[in-house]
Amino acid sequence: MKKLIINRNSIVVALAISFALVLSGLVMAATTVNLGAADNFAVLADTAISDDAPTGAITGDVGLGPTSGGASITGLTGAQVSGTIYAMNAAGPDGVAGDNPALVGAAKTALTAAYLDAEAQTLPSVTTVTESTTNSFNITGTTLAPGIYKSPSSMGITGTLTLSGSATDVWIFQAGSTLTTAAATEIVLTGGAQACNVFWQVGSSATLGTGTLFKGNILALTSITDNGGSVVQGRLLARNGAVSLNNTTVVKATCVAPPPAPPAPSSAAAGGPGFSVLPLINVTKIPSPLALPGGAGFVTYTYTATNIGKVAMSNVWVKDNKCNSSGFVEFVSGDSNNDSKLDINESWIYRCTKIVSETETNTATARGFYNGWDTYDTANATVVVGTSLTPPLIHLVKKPSVFVLPAGGGAVTYSYAVTNPGTVPLNNVSIVDDKCTGLPGRVVGHPGDLNKNNLLESNETWQFTCQTNLTRTTTNIGTAEGKIVGFEGWSMHVRLDEETLRGIADITRGEYFYAGSAPDLKKIYETLNSRFVLEKKRTEITALFAAAATVLVIAAALLSLLWFNRIL
Repeated sequence: MKKLIINRNSIVVALAISFALVLSGLVMAATTVNLGAADNFAVLADTAISDDAPTGAITGDVGLGPTSGGASITGLTGAQVSGTIYAMNAAGPDGVAGDNPALVGAAKTALTAAYLDAEAQTLPSVTTVTESTTNSFNITGTTLAPGIYKSPSSMGITGTLTLSGSATDVWIFQAGSTLTTAAATEIVLTGGAQACNVFWQVGSSATLGTGTLFKGNILALTSITDNGGSVVQGRLLARNGAVSLNNTTVVKATCVAPPPAPPAPSSAAAGGPGFSVLPLINVTKIPSPLALPGGAGFVTYTYTATNIGKVAMSNVWVKDNKCNSSGFVEFVSGDSNNDSKLDINESWIYRCTKIVSETETNTATARGFYNGWDTYDTANATVVVGTSLTPPLIHLVKKPSVFVLPAGGGAVTYSYAVTNPGTVPLNNVSIVDDKCTGLPGRVVGHPGDLNKNNLLESNETWQFTCQTNLTRTTTNIGTAEGKIVGFEGWSMHVRLDEETLRGIADITRGEYFYAGSAPDLKKIYETLNSRFVLEKKRTEITALFAAAATVLVIAAALLSLLWFNRIL
């Protein structure tokens, strides 16, 4: 039996003052390269695009031209592309948008300008690296600060190359001729660095070794080739040649801006006349896919931040502790009136894509701000690698009956709504709250359990409540818990045919018990022990002895007749 703790909600009931102070600074660095009309393209080529093993995936647009038409896109299918395939004519594969020379031409023009910009940059300084087709950075495990790195001819990478910097820092790599990575090379970003700010300007062609995990935008004068199975977080942009894919995964890199510092709290936030309510945010997190049975691969996490409170929030952000080095994930949509505020009942969608190479659980944190007060919520999700078994998910929404109490404190009732956004039913669902007296209990009658099977299904919402008295400002955490029958560390829920078992108990004059956990089973055994008793009862057995005597007399008569031919 494995316990899964997935979702937490933090709520503040206010009786005190809160202040925040944020300092910022300015740091000079290399200038980012503007991709212009080429920004939406994950793959862009001039003469041809091919895919020798069309099992990879591309997130972003694909473009070809103007030298060649759509007929020179081979192997790649529309089903592989989360975006649009653009070409100079409609002769390409399914999904080709057709004749769009203006769009493709503008993207190619922007690529040329970006290439020349990256090639010309020299400030604040240029670091010359070793001319090599295998390792221009001398040793495996090198860590590079933001800046410009140049090789007069070939540039090679073997092993792990780490780029460490902030979310706004820029790296530009200038290769005079070729860029080559050895098999299993990995570019790692730390400290908040983002793949969108990494540029590889290549004077001729780039080749990715088998299984390369690459970060950044390749701007090649001629061609780009993947030897097989590489994963690119960035772009493959070839000015005058072809892009050759081979079971390649490309995810277009998009920069996520760090949130601005919150304003200083107003007098109302300090308990003044305008102090009435606090902000309240909720976040859900769903990975796709939940399982990678074939091994490492890309997983896209979708986050939904919802305002479940009574005031609009500003400075909203969502972070994930493992999805990227900056932590911040990309805003997609939801700000319906474009006021940069998460309005009441409004939901904002965020996404982040990463390579998951082993089973892991990561945590998303959503934050909102109103009138000097911060609010946070967290959600966890697990992706399993190497098995098709799908892990479960659980989600919690927690609300207090009041946000502000008089100076002496008072009673607060917390309401909890628990849902299952996954596909695996959960049993023994419960709520733990670190500050609410006693365990929150399910609403009487269990109205959310639609089929009354005591399993939290994906279409159900279960309600819990808990009441406590607060005498000071309190932040408390509610945690939703679910239990599942375990197998290899993950879930395999087995449903019992309870109706049949109850029928058997009735027929045999027995009693049916359900135990969903070891403590439940122990309680049942304790109940049964009190029912096992010895009963003494007097029974008349004279008739039994008389019957036995009669049988013996008859047997004796028969034997006498056989032996003496008469009855004695």
